[in-house]
Formats: sequence, C-alpha cells, structure tokens
Amino acid sequence: MAEKTAFKVTPSNPERLGVHGITANGVRNGNLFACVIPEGKKAELLLYHAGDSEPCQVIPLEEKDRIGDISAVFVEMENSGAYEYNYRVEGKIVADPYARSVRRITNQDTGEEEYRCSMKVYFRAGTEPLCIPYENSIFYKLHVKGFTRTRPSGVKHPGTFLGITEMIPYLKDMGVTSLILMPCYTFENQSNEEKYYYLDHLVQVKEPEKDADPVLNYWGYTKGLYFAPKAAYCATDNPNKEFAEMVDALHESGLECIPEFYFLPDADARLVTDVLRYWRLHFKADGFHLVGDGSWIHAVVTDPLLRRTKLIASGYDTSVLYGGRKPVCRNLAAMNPSYEQTMRRFLKGDPDVSVEEAGWYLRRNSGDQAYINYFADQDGFTMYDMVSYEEKHNEANGEQNHDGTDFNFTWNCGEEGPSRKSAVRSLRRQLLRNAFLMLMTSQGSPMIYAGDEMENSQGGNNNAWCQDNRTGWVAWSRSKSAREMHDFVRKAIAFRREHPVLRSAREMRMADYKACGFPDLSFHSDVAWMSASGKTRTGFGAMYCGQYAEKPDGTLDDTVYIAYNMYWQSQRFALPDLPEGFRWVICADTSREEAFMEEGPETEIDPDEKSVEASPRSILILTAVRR
Repeated sequence: MAEKTAFKVTPSNPERLGVHGITANGVRNGNLFACVIPEGKKAELLLYHAGDSEPCQVIPLEEKDRIGDISAVFVEMENSGAYEYNYRVEGKIVADPYARSVRRITNQDTGEEEYRCSMKVYFRAGTEPLCIPYENSIFYKLHVKGFTRTRPSGVKHPGTFLGITEMIPYLKDMGVTSLILMPCYTFENQSNEEKYYYLDHLVQVKEPEKDADPVLNYWGYTKGLYFAPKAAYCATDNPNKEFAEMVDALHESGLECIPEFYFLPDADARLVTDVLRYWRLHFKADGFHLVGDGSWIHAVVTDPLLRRTKLIASGYDTSVLYGGRKPVCRNLAAMNPSYEQTMRRFLKGDPDVSVEEAGWYLRRNSGDQAYINYFADQDGFTMYDMVSYEEKHNEANGEQNHDGTDFNFTWNCGEEGPSRKSAVRSLRRQLLRNAFLMLMTSQGSPMIYAGDEMENSQGGNNNAWCQDNRTGWVAWSRSKSAREMHDFVRKAIAFRREHPVLRSAREMRMADYKACGFPDLSFHSDVAWMSASGKTRTGFGAMYCGQYAEKPDGTLDDTVYIAYNMYWQSQRFALPDLPEGFRWVICADTSREEAFMEEGPETEIDPDEKSVEASPRSILILTAVRR
C-alpha cells in the first residue's frame, strides 16, 4: 500500500502546458500542472512516490475549474523530484504529452506497461547553435541506436547518445558538419495501430493492422512523447542530461545537431511549435527535419523564435512565405528525393535521362530555400545496395516482400547481391565513387546516410523500419575496400570544402555577369560551349569559373571542370581555352582506385590539347592552375 499524501491543491494558471516548478523567495515550493482534457471527460491527476504502482494522491480535475479545455492546478509540495505523475482520463492512465522526462514501467498491480512522468530538474545544453550556412553544410543522417550498436564501432556505450559523442573524432575527420538524428524522442517500440503515412511525399509506409500482433518499430516515425529524449538511447539514467551533453560536445567540435520529428497531418499546431521551441531553447538544437505534412507546417515556418533555425521539410511555397522577397537568413530547406531518383538513373546510364535533366539537378539551388541532395536515405537501398541489387529482399519484414518501394532505380552490375567476381566488385566501387563525387560537386547541400561511406549493406532490404538487428545497424566493416571508400569520401568532402565555387548560396546564373570572360557555370560536350542536347550517353562537361567565388582567405577560387561520362565506352570532352598563363590539370579520376591524384606529370594536360578523354563510367575533375 502506497503511503498517502495530502498536498494542498488550488486551481491555477493554464497558460503553460506541462509541469513547471514554482519558486517563492528562491525556494521551490510546488508545481503547476496543466493539461488539455477533452470536453466532458472526467480526469484526474495522479501523483506517485517514485517506483510505486499505486498513486499516493489522486487530484480531481473538475470541469468547472477548467478554462476552455485546459485543467491547471498548483500543488504545494517539497522535494518534487521524489515523485512522479500521470493523468487518468475516463479511467485510462495516460502520460502528459508535455512530459520532459519519462520512464517505462510495468504496473505490478495490472501487469500492463505504462509511462511515468518525472518532475525532476531538467538539464539544458550550455552551448549555442552554430548557424552553419546550408552551402557550407555536409549532412550526415543516422539512427542513434543503429549507428554504434555493433562492436566494430569501437565505442564504450553502443547505441546511445553517449556513443555518438564518442564518434565525434570520426565524424570530424570525415568532414561532416551536421548530424540529422532519426527520431530520438520517446516513441512506442511496439506498434499495432493501423497507419499509413508518407515520408517526404514519396514513400508510403504501412504499420500493422489493429488485430495483428505488435511489430517492432525501429525507426520511430510515429507520434510520441515529443518533449522527452528516448531513455532506451541513453547509457546513463538521465536522458535529458546525456542528450544535452551530447549536443554540447557536438557544438564544441563544430558539429550541428538536427533531430527529426514526425507529426501526423492533424497534429495540433501549438503542440508542434511548443515541441520545437523546447528543443531549440533547452537542448540548443541547430534545426529540425520535419517528417510528415499538415497545416501545422505554416505555424512552424512563421514562428519568429524559429526564424533562424534550420527547418528541413518536404518543401515550401516560398512565393507565399516571402512574397517575392529574398530572406535575409535562408533557414528553410527541402529534402530532394527527385535528385535521388534522377541521379541514380543517370549513374547507371539510363538512356531516358537527358543531359539537360541531369545538369539541372547538379546545379539546382535557390536563394529562398536550400535543397538537400542524397543518393540514399533510410527509405530504399543503401548506396552499396544501390549498385548490388535490382530487386528488393524484404522477406524478413514479414510481409511476403510486398512492403517497400518497387522503384529503386538501381543496377546490380551484372550479379544480384554479393559477388566473388573481381570485375563486378570493381565496377560497383567505381559507381560508388561516381555517386559520391556527383553528390559533392552538386550545388545543393549533400547528405550521407550513415554507413554509406564504408559500403554498408542491408542485404537488399529497402524498408528496414522493423529491423532492430544487424540488418538495420551500421556494419563497421574493416575490409580494405570499405577503408578505401571511406578515404575517398573524406577526400571528396575536402575537395568540396576547398572550392566554394561548388557550393554557392544562390543559383548559378549561367551568365558572365562579372564580365570576366566566362559565365559562372557552363556546360560542354565534345564541342566547347555547346551542351549535348538529348540523352546522357553522350555525357557532358560542367565548368565552374573560379572568379565567381572567394576562398576564406579572400583569394579567388580555381576554375573547376568536371566531365561526367556514364556511358560504357570512353568519350572525349572539349576543354574551353583558358586565359594566358593557365593550364588544366587532373585532380580526380574515378576510373582509378586511388581516384584523387597528386599533381605531377601524369596529371598535366598539354596546353595544346583541346579535349580530355574520360574512361567508361567515370568522372574526371580538372582545375585550372598557373603554368
């Protein structure tokens, strides 16, 4: 029998939802509880001694004391950290949607699992958001648990926020700037609620029907207790503190933290903005990826408190938001699944992708909103599986391989799945080098899905939402091939960072508006200054004039020429004449295992040579240097 309490209770101010400590003369003397209660429903506030099954005090929330649909009471209590709380509405125990710290327990009396909400003092991050411009951002998306769950990750606290903190040197060395965390708020790990929803307006996800046995929900794209970091991702007993310390460690190392939140289409706009404001103010989140769509999105993007916070979604109608004006701070960005689809087709040499289409996605940019480019996300094949499978292999998901998209735009290089043929493996590596180099030389902001830089595979599963196992976890391969791919990705990121002309804050005009003799961006074919109209099998060259971008030291950037040949035969690309005293040198050739090349005799292009040959299915990068 729980020891009963009789704390004094009075109606109070319903302005702030959730629970808030009240102090008088510097001493905390109680808590204000406020919660939305559906009209006409009987409700009670339940107080528990921490760890007890039965409440120590039941506080009726009378409808006559409500303002609108909000009940608010002040409870005079000392040592509130020793207590927990819940609400009971029409006989059903429910957690506070605004609870900032919760734990999962099994009620010893009923045998059912339920959440208990805490009133402990909450931790804040001590640093501030970094505000890295989109054009300087390299996004890296990960699942908090799956990123470090396997032993080869080498962390002491696998699958946790602390594990991510341990991985900061790896992330810094690779050159990423911004982490996108798949849902890390408190959500149900088991789901049997019938639900259909779309991720980024593209992939339809179906959860089990109501009468089906619960299925593991590994990704977390569902509603939850949004204010509370997920305790299962915590190595300590304080998720709030561990998450805040992770954010501080990331910021101190120059890395941004961008959590994902999934909201239903009919989500309450006030709840959504309150959630994002809380994570921005308390955890100093640098931004948010908003998954889902609804009328709440307008409230988010027009919230003045979030005006300089990165807000990534499926896209925005900036003509309505800005009325033709350019924003002073470009804080909005659109996930760009059309880049993934088109450039995967371009990568494998599909004849129905035009040069104009591929070129447009390479240069797509906007001063109104940024575009996040990627070859792989949690939906669909990983990048390694993108060049290893043509059919999905989702049998382990329990839906007879019917789940997951059938439109993957992939090529297995001649053999489905793992191959012992050296020619197949070599071609796959070359295509991956092509994909990463395309990504890092496209004008939008690049995003890498965790593990892709080391050839992570899900065995052809393109919908691993319920695979909390080695299928869904990052496999930290120590193979020579994986190490070499990681090294290539690191160098590709460094090349992008060294050449600001590849990452403009505005869309290229394709005009010589500085009267320097060259447009900012131009396309070429086997004839200089003429783009090959039609299909990609002709390939094309893209030249970025360095006089349109400055390096951090104030000097002008180099002129960069990139030849894209996705055809299965070698092709020549015309080289524009350079100003007197300059010559072309090769910086990278993806047909080589060591793609990035040190300047030397083999990298020099004869000044009298008017074209360059690109090997089958390869990308060449040249820069203009002084003779």
